[in-house]
Amino acid sequence: MKIERYHWFYYFGGIALILSILQFVTGVFLTLFYQPHLLEAYSSVQYLYKEFGVVGAWFRDAHRWIAFFIGSAIVMHIIRSLLRKEFMNYNNRTIWLTGSLLLIPMMALFITGFILPWEWKGYWFMEMVPNHLGTIPYFGPQIKQFLIDAFTMNRNFVAHVVIFPVVMIILLDYHIFAKLRARKGGIPKYFLKHSLITIPFFIIIAVLALYIPMPTEDPEIIPMPLEGVNIPMAEWFYLIFLLPFMYFEEAVAAFFVLYLPLVLFLSLTVLPYLFKNYNFKPEKHESEDGFVFKGATHLFKNILKVAFMRKGVSFFVVLIVAASLFGLVSVGVHESPTLGCNSCHNISMGTGIGVPPKHFKDRTKEPKNDNSEWMVEHWIYPTTTW
Repeated sequence: MKIERYHWFYYFGGIALILSILQFVTGVFLTLFYQPHLLEAYSSVQYLYKEFGVVGAWFRDAHRWIAFFIGSAIVMHIIRSLLRKEFMNYNNRTIWLTGSLLLIPMMALFITGFILPWEWKGYWFMEMVPNHLGTIPYFGPQIKQFLIDAFTMNRNFVAHVVIFPVVMIILLDYHIFAKLRARKGGIPKYFLKHSLITIPFFIIIAVLALYIPMPTEDPEIIPMPLEGVNIPMAEWFYLIFLLPFMYFEEAVAAFFVLYLPLVLFLSLTVLPYLFKNYNFKPEKHESEDGFVFKGATHLFKNILKVAFMRKGVSFFVVLIVAASLFGLVSVGVHESPTLGCNSCHNISMGTGIGVPPKHFKDRTKEPKNDNSEWMVEHWIYPTTTW
């Protein structure tokens, strides 16, 4: 009888999937109260806190924390897939390709979700996204202007709750569900197994949502200007791409915010096709979570064949790579006072200072919005750049 091997490293993709389902549930609750209108969006979010108390606030904040853990689980899933050299298996090229493509609607969901509350933080992201895509050569300025002109809260809302989720479901069907349907036990077994291992994350999210809420009760409760520093947020996953605007000239910044990420994304996407003729055959006794260390000496191979050593090495390799990657992200954006925007930009301060300006699409009236360096600096250092 073949005994299935279990290892927590193998479950990050499943954790991301289960959390996405939980995200859908909390999102459905939020849509029941959200008003996709520039003048009512933020007040509808406040309504959850003021009228529904702990329950309404918990759903909104859980939705925000789940997004962060989904992003983290996806990063870990990518790291493990690369270290396991799964791209060398040409037979699984569809799974690899759809997994790579899933990053696009996932990032789009992050961005449209940041914008929806339409407090100053959401407005800031709405202004920065066109600037980011405006770095595309030749067509960038046209894309930038189109996004500014075409933006409405209704369109952003429909994109967040309909278009991008549908795209994700289609890609997920090719990425995982089609394969699960062919297995014994299929999708129910998969969900049961991964739901159990996701329970600790459920508990962590529930506690964080309860004790670290978004400051949404202004002007009654005003946060401090630097509140949110060192508190991980889903916004970090996009903000990291904007940091080069703050440190480099426009041409060099464009390389880091657009060209380099695009090259890395395309390179990862086509990896299975580069190894098309490679005969991928895992070692006979290699478990799902093992690593094949080719080129090592015979003695070293024998040592690694010991299960405990192999698991220990795999643990530290993944841990070091993940810690390095998350460490770099944290160094860049940990000073971002994500929770403190409402300290200066609260509704009692009026249009243009407290709430987003009505003429936000006219950059002749808001020329600083074209200055990406200033916008990122104000986001991270609001008390010195304003």
